[in-house]
This record gives sequence, C-alpha cells and structure tokens, in this order.
Amino acid sequence: MKVINVTLMKYFCIPAMMMLSALFISCESNDDTVFQQTPVTTVPQQIEPPDNAILSTLTPLMDWTDVTNAVGYRLQIARDAGYTQLVADTVGLSSSQFNVPAGIMNDSSSYVWRVRAYLDNDSSLWSSSFAFSTLLESISPTNKVLVELYTNTSCVPCVDPNRFLDRIYLNEGVTNNDNSVIILRVHTTMFAGDPFYLYNTTDNDARMSFYPGTNISNPRGYLLGVYMLAYSSSSWTNKINDQLAGTRPFAVKLVNTYDSVSRSGSVSVRIKQATGGSYSDLVYHCAVSENDIAYSAPNGETVFENTMRDLITPPNGQPFSISTGQTNSYALNYSLPSEINQNKTDLIVFVQRTSTKDVLAVERIKVK
Repeated sequence: MKVINVTLMKYFCIPAMMMLSALFISCESNDDTVFQQTPVTTVPQQIEPPDNAILSTLTPLMDWTDVTNAVGYRLQIARDAGYTQLVADTVGLSSSQFNVPAGIMNDSSSYVWRVRAYLDNDSSLWSSSFAFSTLLESISPTNKVLVELYTNTSCVPCVDPNRFLDRIYLNEGVTNNDNSVIILRVHTTMFAGDPFYLYNTTDNDARMSFYPGTNISNPRGYLLGVYMLAYSSSSWTNKINDQLAGTRPFAVKLVNTYDSVSRSGSVSVRIKQATGGSYSDLVYHCAVSENDIAYSAPNGETVFENTMRDLITPPNGQPFSISTGQTNSYALNYSLPSEINQNKTDLIVFVQRTSTKDVLAVERIKVK
C-alpha cells in the first residue's frame, strides 16, 4: 500500500490555496473602489434603449431596473466594447434613469452602454453591455447664402447697399431667389456714436476683427465669407445669383422653443457635413438679428433691418469637429433683453472656416 505524506501535502496545499484566493480577489476588472463586503446580488438590467437598438435621437433616455437599497448608480457610454473611448461616465445618479445631454453623441455612430449600482458600502457588478446606434432624420444642404454687410449709421455710402439688401429682405425679386438670401448687418467703429455698435461692442468687435478693414472702410459686403468688392447693384446681384445656383457642402436645421413671458428660449442646432474633406478649423455662430428698428440716423436712414444684436455662441464662434456624412446636434439656451422686439427677431446660424473664412452653410429661424 502506498502511504501519502500528509505533512508534505499540507505544506503544498496551503500556498496553492492562498494563490487561488488571491486570484479570485484580484479579478475585479473595473478600476472602481469596491468594498469587500457582502456582494450585491442584484445587477441593474437595461430597459431602454434595448440591445442593438437604432435611435432617431441624440438625446435618448437611458433607463434600467431599480436595485433595492441602492444609493446611486454609475452609467457609462462608449464608442468601443472595452469602454476605453468614453463619451459619458456619470457617477452619483440618484435615479435609475439618465437623459443624455446634447453634444455627447453624433449621428450615424455606434455606441455601447452599461450601468452599475452602489449601496452604502458595496457595489454591484456592471450590467451587460448593450449596443445601439444613431440614425437621425436626414437633412440636406440648401442653396441658401449668407450676405454680411459692415455698415455704420453715419456712413453715407452705406445707404445704397443697405437699401439694396432691404429689397432682397422684403422679397422684391432682386435676385433669382430672395428667400434663400440670409442677411446679417454688423455695425462698426468707422464713425463714432453708432448706437447699434455701442449696444454690443464685444460681438461687433469680434466680427470686425475677423474681416480686417471693416472698422475703417464701409460699406463692405461679404458673400459666404468672400469680399464682394465695391458696391454695385448689378455686380452684387450677379455674385449672389452665381452662388444661389449651387448648394452648400454642409446642412443646418434649426428647431426653436421660446417662452415670450420669460423671454428665454432654446434652439436645437443640427449640422451635417454632406460633402468635402476633413476640416480642422470649423466653428459655428448663432446670431440674434433684429428687424424693423426705427432710428433716425445721421446718414438719413430711418429703418434698420437684419441688425446683429448678439452672438449666442462665443464671439469667435463655437469650434466643432465633424466628418463627411455625419450629423452633430447642439442645444443653445438664450434670453432676449427687453429692448429687443421679440416679434421681429431672428436667429441666424452659420458654419464657417476660420482660416479661409468660407461660410459652408447658413439657416435662419424666427424667435417667435
């Protein structure tokens, strides 16, 4: 009969068991601090969006089952299955729901998401990893053009181009499609005392700096960011018609929500790149433009249209990145001061390159 040496076996087994125990303890795959208490046996279960869902929104509601006695939840959304490319990592959620804010996700993109629960001294394992993708309603480029006029209330040569643009704004048939011409007028420091310049010097200065010379030479008109040279009704009409014959490489869609009592609102901005290459210098602007302002100016003008009052975005524009075929969504909150007529105000959003100054898309929506 073979005799087993129990003593040797004991000394062999103890280290092996210790190694096995250490292995189990170190198997936590996440970098969270996990308290070694009684493990939570209930793991959150995803409800919405379900696995492999295709979403028509970039601000979905993420919903999961409650965990008994949970004091909070952590949600992660990533571009990759390993959760190394996180777009959201939200800790301390008090309820089992989370509304993804605008600007986090992009159109025509794929994501994964997971959630875990926390108790006072414990945490659950991560839930399963669910996949979803985004596919919004398609938006298409238009032939709309942006005309920016740099003007001043004491500038006599500015009167004729202002009246020319007034006729386009009033849809009198100056161009091949007046409705597709969006006008924004920036008042300058060419002559002192212009009340429209003084109303918002920061934003007016920013636009003047973007187009050198506009502070000392008025009128100056820019069509899709390109200087139109000296004013001539026929020349400017021909230039505008040439651009109206094509479409822009980007598309913009606006949805505005406004409360006339609080005078505050939120505009949803969707920007799509339809054609073109990769750009590293993109910004978008959202301008507040007031129309039909009565003022007896030194140059004889008495009504001012399309007057830039404010930039909701930063003075130099909001930088963003995008690729061909992709659609980005943004939400901008704003409020209108009492001196601005909310019934005669537009929001104008345009995409522009900072290096070449090319305007790649423009859209306009009434505040109310």
